[in-house]
Amino acid sequence: MANEGGWTRRQWLRHSAAAGLASWWAMSDHASATRAAEKQNDSDSTYRVYFGDLHNHNAVGYAKGSLQRTFEIARNHLDFFAFTPHGWWPDIGHYEKGIEKKWLDGFEVTRQHWPEVLEMVRRFDKPGTFVAIPGFEWHSTFLGDYHILFPSVEVAEYVRINDLRHFQAFAKERGAIMIPHHPANRAGHRGANLKWRDPEVSPVLEIFSEWGCAEHDRAPSPYIRHTEAGRWTRNTLQYYLAQGHRIGVIASTDDHLGYPGAYRQGLAAVWAKKLTREAIFDALRNRRTYAVSGDRIELDFRLNGRVMGQELPYVRERRLSVAVEGWDQVDRVEVLKNNRVIHRDFPMDRIPSSASWKEPVAVRFEWGWGPWPALDMTRTCDWEIHICLEGGKLVDFQPCFVTGPLDEKRRDRIVAHSDRHLRIQSFTALRQQFEDYSQKGVVLKVLGGPDTRITVQLTSPTRVSLTRTFRQLTESNEMLFTGEFPKESAMLHRLVFADNYRTSFELADIDDGEADNWYYVRVVQANEQFAWSSPIWVEARA
Repeated sequence: MANEGGWTRRQWLRHSAAAGLASWWAMSDHASATRAAEKQNDSDSTYRVYFGDLHNHNAVGYAKGSLQRTFEIARNHLDFFAFTPHGWWPDIGHYEKGIEKKWLDGFEVTRQHWPEVLEMVRRFDKPGTFVAIPGFEWHSTFLGDYHILFPSVEVAEYVRINDLRHFQAFAKERGAIMIPHHPANRAGHRGANLKWRDPEVSPVLEIFSEWGCAEHDRAPSPYIRHTEAGRWTRNTLQYYLAQGHRIGVIASTDDHLGYPGAYRQGLAAVWAKKLTREAIFDALRNRRTYAVSGDRIELDFRLNGRVMGQELPYVRERRLSVAVEGWDQVDRVEVLKNNRVIHRDFPMDRIPSSASWKEPVAVRFEWGWGPWPALDMTRTCDWEIHICLEGGKLVDFQPCFVTGPLDEKRRDRIVAHSDRHLRIQSFTALRQQFEDYSQKGVVLKVLGGPDTRITVQLTSPTRVSLTRTFRQLTESNEMLFTGEFPKESAMLHRLVFADNYRTSFELADIDDGEADNWYYVRVVQANEQFAWSSPIWVEARA
C-alpha cells in the first residue's frame, strides 16, 4: 500500500515514528520491559511482528480467482504470503457422483501451472517490503492435510509423493516446512494424525482458518464449513499439548476465492528480526509465532525472559510477562498453564481518564451493509472513501478486507495516506461471503483529543459525508447512509482508548516440577477477534 510519496505502509510508519509521531509502541508502558528482555536474550537484534497468510488457494488447483490477482491482493495488505495450490491426494477415494474428479483435475492444473507459480513468487518477492513463499498442499484422508513451504524458489519442486515419511524426507532435503492444517477433523476423515508428525519439519500447527478454531472442542468458531463433521477432541491443540507434543501455533485463511489475508479467516504472526524469507523460516522453526483470527493483535509473551515457543530447563520460580496491543476493546487476556487458566486480565473494564487522551485512540470505520440477499439485489457496490482528521495525527492503521465477492478487476486498497488522511478504494456485495459477513473496514489509531474532528467523505456510491468529534464518538457511534432503504450503509464506531485496547502485566508461578509444564496466552477482543500464542515449556525437575 503506497502513500502519496510512494512508500509502503510499514516504511511510512517507521518514518512517522522517527519524525516524532507518537506511535503506540514507543508510548506503551510495556515497551521498556520488552526491549530489556530483548537485550537480555537477543543482544544482536530485536524482533518485530510481521503478519501474513501461509495457506491460500485460487484457480491454480480447484479453487477460484486468478494467480495475478491473488499476489496483488497479498502485496496490498500483508507482510508475507505463501500461495499453496492443491497438489496431491494419494489416498483419495471414489465418492458419490464422482466428485473426486474435481480434486484430480485440480492437481493436474497445479502441475501444468507450477512454473507460473514460481515465476509469480520471483516477481513479487521484495525482501524488506513483501515476502513471497512458494509451496503447495498435500491431502490425506487418514493422515491429515499439510501444506509445504519452501525456503527458496530454487528448491521448490512440485511432486506427487504417496507416502508421508517420504514426503517428510523430501522436505528435509530442501529445508522446507510442512504445516498440518484443519487438524480437528476426526482421524480418518482428513483430521491430523500427529503420531506421524516429524517435529523437525512440522514445528507449528495451523489452529485457525476458515474451517474454524482447533484450540479445543468447545472453543469459539466451531467447524461448520466443508463436508466433514465438527471438531474431534483428540485432534485439538489442547489435547496434543497434554499428550506431550511441543508444537507452535499459527493461523492462515485456507481461503478458496484467492483472497489472501481475508479478515476473520486467520493470519499468521511471526516474531522475526527482519522481513525476509530466511527470517520468517527461522521464526517458524523456533516457534516464535502466534495465531490471530482477524485483527492484527500484537502479542508478546515471555517466561523468565524467554520468548514464546521456547523450552526451558526446570526452574521453580517462573516470571511470566504479557504485553498486548489490540484493535478493539480487549475483553480479556488469559494465561493458561497445562490448558487451565491461571490468570485473567480485563482491560475492557478500565475507566479512561483525561490523561487517556495522551495515548492514540482507535477508531473503526466499517462499510458494506446493503440489500438482504433474499431481495434478489446482490449487486456490487463500489466505494471511494476519504477519511480526514482535523486536530489529530494518524499513527497507525489496519485494513479489514473480507474475501468476497470474487472480482478480477476490482481491488480493496489503501490508495493514499498521510498523518492526516486515508483514501480507500473498495467494493462490497452480499454474496460469496464468509459467514455472511459482507462488511469491510479500516481501523485508525489517532493521537488527538476530545475536539479532534474526523470526517468520512464518500464520492462513490454517492456523495455524502459524516463528521464527528472524538468527544461525540466517546458517547455513541454513528451511521452513514448512501440513500433511502435498501441502499448501502456504513458505520463509524465508538472510539476505543488505549486503556481498553492495550495491556501489559507480569505474574509469578511456582511449581515443584513433578511434571513438564506448558504455558500459553489467549486474547479475546470485544468484537470476537482472537489471538493465541505459541506455548512455552518448562521441563520437569530432573
